[in-house]
Amino acid sequence: MDTRLVGILRTRPATKPENTIQAIEIAFELGISAVEITSNSDHFQKIVQECSRKKLNIGVGSVKTGVLAKEAITCGAKFLVSPGMFQDAIAVANEYKLPIIPGVYDLNEIVKAEELGIKDVKFFPAFAKDNIELLKAIREPFRDEFDELHSKGWQIITADELEPGTKHIKISTPTHFYDEYLKRKDEPPSLPIVVKFPPGKRGFARLKNMVEIFATSKLRFYAVGGVNTSNMNEVLTKYGAYGVCPGKGIFDPDAIYIGDFDKVKNDARKHVDILRAFEEAWNTYVR
Repeated sequence: MDTRLVGILRTRPATKPENTIQAIEIAFELGISAVEITSNSDHFQKIVQECSRKKLNIGVGSVKTGVLAKEAITCGAKFLVSPGMFQDAIAVANEYKLPIIPGVYDLNEIVKAEELGIKDVKFFPAFAKDNIELLKAIREPFRDEFDELHSKGWQIITADELEPGTKHIKISTPTHFYDEYLKRKDEPPSLPIVVKFPPGKRGFARLKNMVEIFATSKLRFYAVGGVNTSNMNEVLTKYGAYGVCPGKGIFDPDAIYIGDFDKVKNDARKHVDILRAFEEAWNTYVR
């Protein structure tokens, strides 16, 4: 993953696969060198197969299990991305000698990634500044799991909504949530599941803090969540991310759905222009 810009694409339901493939091709033509399509996108298998056939650097995201990792690799994925630290998915990626970028958010998860020899980590959600933003961000890659728990009567709230002294199940990261989901999905509802910010700084300042802590390691941090053309350069410079992974800013799902490829071109070009300016300044600095 020797690129600083990875476009994340999640399609709107019922999007034609040919529209998605065309949007991805446009992104590569304009200079984006890696694209991740989420595994909860319609027809992701067909899209990955076709992009792989065209020798595009296509990866699959939202990979939570070893089974899904193997399916993505079989379709031709060049890399995998996970919302958390999921051992089964990492094991399959290692078996096939394929890069995987696991999601991390607290110190223990990053230490674990380093111990496993992971090269790149997805710092997610990079933008979150409070419990509400953290809950919304965690829910995004786990919509099905959230809905399943809710349908069974489980309560998922933020620490701000919790009555003082109430016993609860605390989660602070996407990895924590999925671990608790696996434990609780077949149990009757009991204590509320409460999203509470982990210790330390918040927002992009948290990213900077983690980058500084691991400055002497070989880990590279990709910022995911809340990255856009307004802050992309700052995330790469001030906050120290190695790379960024914008989502809707590059691949607007509504534009792809209706075939508005001019918008896809304009959005992709804006991000590429910012990256090129950053790389030019960086190359001048390191000389």
